[in-house]
Amino acid sequence: MITEQQRRSLLTDGYLGVPDLFTPGEIAEVAQRLDGLFDRFADLPAASVLDLGATDGEFGAEVPEILYPSSLSPQLRRTAVFRRGRALARRVLGAGTWFRFDHSIRKPPGCGYETVWHQDRVHKRSGLPERRLNIWIPTTPVGPADGCMRYVPRSHRNGVLPHEPVPGRRGALRTVGVAESDAVDVPLPVGGAALHLFETVHSAHPNSGPSTRTAWILQFTHPRTVLPTATLLHRAVYFGQTRAWRGKATR
Repeated sequence: MITEQQRRSLLTDGYLGVPDLFTPGEIAEVAQRLDGLFDRFADLPAASVLDLGATDGEFGAEVPEILYPSSLSPQLRRTAVFRRGRALARRVLGAGTWFRFDHSIRKPPGCGYETVWHQDRVHKRSGLPERRLNIWIPTTPVGPADGCMRYVPRSHRNGVLPHEPVPGRRGALRTVGVAESDAVDVPLPVGGAALHLFETVHSAHPNSGPSTRTAWILQFTHPRTVLPTATLLHRAVYFGQTRAWRGKATR
């Protein structure tokens, strides 16, 4: 868990690196579950997979992403990592905080694609008032060469900033006018996590190292609000398309 001073730092700066949230054994359990899903990436439901690499690249070979991995592998929600992440989110955002979404992004060794600068709020489907916290959890040690997170401190105070499409990148929206000199890298050991708020401008380095970089990202929301129709329909379609897979995963 984090201290009150760390909590205030997160709310002030919009991000926080915590080196010791989990034990190596707890991370190893998550890594095993995620590795099993990535090993079957080509067989996962189409609604569950993306590739954040180039539009002309082989799908799934560059920056594969799995949406809702904890729905495809429900054991992930029973891990100590998930439980502690949820408790942490409630400490930061308050009572009534709930789990909204998770995804996992993998950058293979030598991956030349950075995660472009962006704010998570730019992808929000509704205008409902809410606060969100993302917990970015790597399964291996990460530094700038391995694809660690980086942030623009206090950028969450400026509202939703202009974004632009990134030519040649699948669905990428990039924050306009970010000064690289303002960026702060957040390297982490195994067991560490990077936390950021919904409006914080952030990105992640390419993985120029020799090891695969996998991260599990948990998103929590406060307060629990009535979801808009578009979101409900999106969820219904997703869970309908993945029902067969989830049935196999729980047997």
